Amino acid sequence: MQYKLMLFAASTLALSGCGDFGTVEDPSDPAQIEAATKDLPKPQPGEYRTTGELVELDIPGASEDELQMMRGIMEQGATQQRTFCMTQEEADDGYREFLENLQQGSDECQFTDFAVSGNKLDATMACDDGKGSTGTMAFGGTISETSQDMTVTMDMKNPASDGAMRMVMRTQSERVGDCTADAG
Repeated sequence: MQYKLMLFAASTLALSGCGDFGTVEDPSDPAQIEAATKDLPKPQPGEYRTTGELVELDIPGASEDELQMMRGIMEQGATQQRTFCMTQEEADDGYREFLENLQQGSDECQFTDFAVSGNKLDATMACDDGKGSTGTMAFGGTISETSQDMTVTMDMKNPASDGAMRMVMRTQSERVGDCTADAG
């Protein structure tokens, strides 16, 4: 179930909106995050198709061969079309479980900004593994009861190894009908 919500809800975490944003005063407070998302459109149950694309990949210092190899690996994972069935129970739950998993899934990342306006959300997480690797993940997109469109931008750095990476991925989910036996 978490995989299904991750695929579908990954598209919900960064949305730029019409009018003023409902900006969360303390993005580290899960209750404020949940309150801000309570009015987001809840997905309809049914079968969804999720597609993705690797928009940008930059690894400073990597050779062209290394970059192309990494791009191939990332594109293979990102561009695979997947379908999944969202049950009525999962739809009724909205994005609560997904947001809880994001917040509790890692002590290494914390929301630093979180704002919702209508069907749009804009969020940023700062990550630090405590071993020198740091970075940010910015989420942006829109959500409706039957679709999502989200872009995730990751900027990671590890000064100890002179490593850095910037990756931008776009994920789209769309309800394609009622659940079938082979969706999942």
